Amino acid sequence: MSYELRWHPGGVTKYFFAKVTNEDMLLSVYESEADPRFENLRYVINDFLDITGCDFEAPIAERIAIQDRGAAFTNPNIRIAVVTTHPQVIAAAEAYSASPMNIYQTRIFPTMTEARQWLSVD
Repeated sequence: MSYELRWHPGGVTKYFFAKVTNEDMLLSVYESEADPRFENLRYVINDFLDITGCDFEAPIAERIAIQDRGAAFTNPNIRIAVVTTHPQVIAAAEAYSASPMNIYQTRIFPTMTEARQWLSVD
């Protein structure tokens, strides 16, 4: 497992490190959406700045969008920031954002500072 969830008032940061797999991505979604704090979330930050690589496959973005669409019945009020400069992560985030199944407003940022400004969090 190459991620850690860091909970904050109103949000969660998914901190990814090492080499991230499709399974890591899905598990991070399942774990955060199964948590009782999920229904009060207003933002999710996916921090990929410390990864050493990834082996995402194209369908992962659609699978996550489908999972999130179901979770939106519990909480439709989440904005997602993806923090990365990694081309493969950017491509996956763009595919997720463009998916017709996507329910959450999503933006990509090269720094945590920019992501936090967009989310209006400290």
